[in-house]
Amino acid sequence: MRILLGIETLGLIGGSERYALALARALAERGHEVAGLCARRTEDAPNGLCVFEHASYADDRARDEDLEPLLADVAAFEPDVVVLLSGRGRALVRALLGVRPKLPLVRFVQDHTLFCPGLDKLHADGSPCERPMGLECLARYYTGGGCFGFRRELHASPFDGLGGLVKHQGALADAGRFERLLVASSYMRRELLAVGCAPERVDVVPYFTHSASDALAPREPADAVRDFVLGSGEPVLFTPARLALPDKGVDFLLSALGKLARPFRAVIAGAGPAEAWLRTKAREEGLAERVRFTGWQDAASIEWLYAHATAIAFPSVWDEPFGLVGIEAMAHAKPVVAFDVGGVREWLVEGETGFAVARRDTDAFARALERVLDDSALATRLGRAGRARVEAEFRAPKHLERLEVALERALD
Repeated sequence: MRILLGIETLGLIGGSERYALALARALAERGHEVAGLCARRTEDAPNGLCVFEHASYADDRARDEDLEPLLADVAAFEPDVVVLLSGRGRALVRALLGVRPKLPLVRFVQDHTLFCPGLDKLHADGSPCERPMGLECLARYYTGGGCFGFRRELHASPFDGLGGLVKHQGALADAGRFERLLVASSYMRRELLAVGCAPERVDVVPYFTHSASDALAPREPADAVRDFVLGSGEPVLFTPARLALPDKGVDFLLSALGKLARPFRAVIAGAGPAEAWLRTKAREEGLAERVRFTGWQDAASIEWLYAHATAIAFPSVWDEPFGLVGIEAMAHAKPVVAFDVGGVREWLVEGETGFAVARRDTDAFARALERVLDDSALATRLGRAGRARVEAEFRAPKHLERLEVALERALD
């Protein structure tokens, strides 16, 4: 099968981009002909992959003439199917929908942008939104404070709210013309059905991971990080996360860590706009000596940190579409403590591979952390069960079998 994978940025930026690169390699190894289509690529992108790079890919306002070179490359590759892995580029989507003879189009809906004008299903006060996109979004925008990314004060014109909702509804209508919509969790499937997507066109294809395998070798991080992890003999909690608010919940993690009565060390790997504020909060919680912010780490260093951790804390408070960190941790036989949000229950089995507690309940999160830190036998049992679950459900062969079935349906 000739497969064209589209994503805004091709490189090691975040979970979606890591998935795109891993998927391209895995599909090629299975004998498919694969090419990439993107707006930009980073230095991490593999040199062996055929890539068509066009800035117009992510330009929602691109004109027909701007898209002509991109469409020419698509036609030259002659794909059997086009799989879009990112939501940006509404002009591109409409251009692809207009290609004749018709191209089979598949979209992997990896985040909330298709069905939430606020982008993350969080109200402005941080509480979760449990309603499908519609006129209620507009009412909240004008009279109820709005959502975190869809608030009156973010826009200059009073008509921007209406325009934003109309734009999202248009993108949703376009997606309804795709042959298949793919999601990584049952949670995401429910969200798409709630906004009117046809159930027979939505397939659940959970992610896979190369963590703790020969495909991804670990490498020691910088000396200061390595010495912090190995130096005290205390159990180590590890959290890889983008340092952004309010979705990733690192502020709630710090509050939970401040409640722990036992010795520990915590490593938080990542960067983002909230880093300075989170460092200050850690000091205010009395955690300056126990918590180390490492900044951004590459995949090899993340692997080393997983391997040397006692347990993994996954504190996201938004409804995670899936949560790749969970299966990466479980691949390393590490127990996971998480807030019970979004697609987390797709991989976390309560009391079997880790513990899921109520959203933003830092007392319960702290108690769950203490359980795995205080009881090494429990941590070992949870970790082994997690690794067995990854080997059975979340490795590349199982993922590709499910994906190939969905792509064959698109061709039919």
